[in-house]
Amino acid sequence: MERPPQQNPIIIIGAGLSGLLLAQYLRKFDIPYLIFERDGDLTTRGVGWGLTLHWSLPALRSLLPQDLVDRLPEAYVDRGAVERGEMTAFPFFDLSTGELKAAAPKLPELQRIRVARKRLRQILATGIDVQWGKAFRDFEQSGPNSVTVSFDDGSTCTGSLLIGCDGANSRIRRELFPDLESHRIPIGVLGVKLDHTPEEMKPLQELDPIFFQGTASRNNTYVFFSMLDAPGNSVNDKRENYSSQIVVSWPFRPGFFDSDALIEVPSDNSARLKLIKTFAQTWAEPFRSIALNIPDSTEAKHVDVYDWAPPKGLRGSGLVALLGDAFHTMAMYRGEGANHALVDVLHFIEQITPELLKKITCADKATTDGESETSTDLRLAIDKYEDVVTKRAHPAVLASRRACMDAHQWTRFGVGSPLLSRRVMDMEFEDESLSWD
Repeated sequence: MERPPQQNPIIIIGAGLSGLLLAQYLRKFDIPYLIFERDGDLTTRGVGWGLTLHWSLPALRSLLPQDLVDRLPEAYVDRGAVERGEMTAFPFFDLSTGELKAAAPKLPELQRIRVARKRLRQILATGIDVQWGKAFRDFEQSGPNSVTVSFDDGSTCTGSLLIGCDGANSRIRRELFPDLESHRIPIGVLGVKLDHTPEEMKPLQELDPIFFQGTASRNNTYVFFSMLDAPGNSVNDKRENYSSQIVVSWPFRPGFFDSDALIEVPSDNSARLKLIKTFAQTWAEPFRSIALNIPDSTEAKHVDVYDWAPPKGLRGSGLVALLGDAFHTMAMYRGEGANHALVDVLHFIEQITPELLKKITCADKATTDGESETSTDLRLAIDKYEDVVTKRAHPAVLASRRACMDAHQWTRFGVGSPLLSRRVMDMEFEDESLSWD
């Protein structure tokens, strides 16, 4: 009997959106892979963020098996609102006056959805054997056609290709590009998760059923409100209350809020809540009361905002590729990070085809003397993939950076700002400034 070929699997580091979606695609084509995640399980990092998916939806639906496409409504932040046709317009308000300043066109479910990241990950993880609690340490190309990964627990794994989906603080990216540092954006960010009774939700839903945001024209504080979960989102859901996420941010610059010094993020939770409420005292209703009514027992989480724009002409090396935030970390003020991460997977398999992936994962096809023709083809395909993603993501990171700065600088508010401009997959934007000018 002929011996079956050995398998030299694809190694995926990171069980975020891009890692899980790639695993689903490889699973669909019966391409061997192993996926590792440093966290202990899907719930390790808590409730997470709400995400808006728009131009990535065709890619997501094409890459997933149909049974998981059918389950996407399970991830909606308010499934009932979508079924009632209550679409979000993402309204933008002047927090100082309460005046509505801008809103996006309302789009149907097929073109734009708002999902809870936690529940979307649960759907994407269906049938995927994630190796939990495995923190990546380093890698080395262990042969012309293989790469070996080491983990913090001392274990190793060898495969044909390493895929870095390990997020904004990617260790794999740092090892590939040690001279390219992340950029810290000079703002402070605090986020809270709240529960609301249906009565408490009514005035918020009158502003928008899903999401709203605003900047204070008088002092440049910023806030966004996002629904995270609603009664009836799942078949057996007996909960009566809603849950939401409120994020408050402000600029690190002298003179802000009449302070000569920068207002840093407090280390004490009670001081964090006090700072949020101090800002809120200057806002108009209902934004003022939304923040002032945050219970004192609420945990206020701090987020440092960094980005990493892949430079033009970026070229990695060896049997390694990056996807998602590891490739293009971006600020959340345009809400496009998840969309780019999902489309990365589509562009990955367009360049590194299932046929090529099947070749490299069959160890019997690899030569042991020098670099094989297959590994050369693989590196050329990774180069093309890097070019495609860099062209798309480089301006997107810079636009998100500028949107973040504009959100805290009312004088730059306007339709020309990327804070409000249309969300598209391919855009032109070159402003790399981190100044408040």
